[in-house]
Amino acid sequence: MIKSLRKRHRLIWIAWAVLLPVGIVLAWLVIPDQSSVKLLKPSLPELLPVILKSKDAKDYSINIRSNKENTVWQLEWRNKTVLMVPSAVIYNASLSPSNAGTSDAFNPEQSFLIGRIETKGDYVFPLKSDSADLQHLRFILYDFIHDKIIETINL
Repeated sequence: MIKSLRKRHRLIWIAWAVLLPVGIVLAWLVIPDQSSVKLLKPSLPELLPVILKSKDAKDYSINIRSNKENTVWQLEWRNKTVLMVPSAVIYNASLSPSNAGTSDAFNPEQSFLIGRIETKGDYVFPLKSDSADLQHLRFILYDFIHDKIIETINL
């Protein structure tokens, strides 16, 4: 390598030594919407203080919660074991006193969808307090892929 090529080579490497770190820092600064690490499962909303009804089973426990004025209701669902059906949803199919003892065919379109439960853990869902009577609550755990009822819970 002749003297002029060595000089040009050295200048190019000096330029790279300055421009490369500056480029990395500038590229990092222009990343839009830098957000912190997000949890896969969102945090639970605050639980209401009064437990109106509860049921404890082998695989799950249920609490119907309310505020002190009994105007807002929550369903607190706690899975104790891993659910064997990955496509389970909870419906509120309130019983009328006339059909409380019968087992009518379940129609998801006529019931109120509460939410989906997936894995072991706690789930909190809001309930419509005006649509259900506390004496005649029926929740249906439903597998929407296989179109079958997993379990019916009468409270």
